[in-house]
Amino acid sequence: MTFRIHNTVLTLRFGFFAVLAVLLTLDGGVHVLPALLAVAVHETGHILAAKLCGMQIKSVTFGALGIHMAGETASVGDFRRAVVSLAGPFANLLSFLLLLPLPRAYPAVQLTLFAFHVLPAVPLDGGTALYCLLRGTFSEKTAERTITVSSVLLALTLGTLGFSVLISTGYNFTLLFLAVYILFYLILKQRGNMC
Repeated sequence: MTFRIHNTVLTLRFGFFAVLAVLLTLDGGVHVLPALLAVAVHETGHILAAKLCGMQIKSVTFGALGIHMAGETASVGDFRRAVVSLAGPFANLLSFLLLLPLPRAYPAVQLTLFAFHVLPAVPLDGGTALYCLLRGTFSEKTAERTITVSSVLLALTLGTLGFSVLISTGYNFTLLFLAVYILFYLILKQRGNMC
């Protein structure tokens, strides 16, 4: 589904709805509303920061691998792009603090999204911010290599920890899934399928 709000094109892909269906199936929907709220807070943080930094958002695509925003960034410096990248996770952190009086799922999902997205790996916001800051200091090639190495090392560390957690618990594969997600995204990026 694609529709337009002002000058921004919003696209909802099948994969986004498939992920929602999986969430509903796995935990009976207990975390779906808190997760949707966390995603809304996160993306609102990016959008507000983009507007404050003078960026125009051209499109927002909701897919199975996450949400991708594309905008007019040519006139905006690397530092501002890093600020916009980190605005989403920090909106989740602020929301975590504000939602502490609510049932545990609401603040927990906010904190989880913050912790997940500040990691220094692509495609996460922490990785994007690090790349922008490195590119402002070093060459684009050096920034690209550094963020790729950081992403691989983080994925291997999370994979090792995730495998250990999976063996000890017998069911918790969250860290292992995160490691696979990062590696999968890196493979797609190396093939030129992702920006």
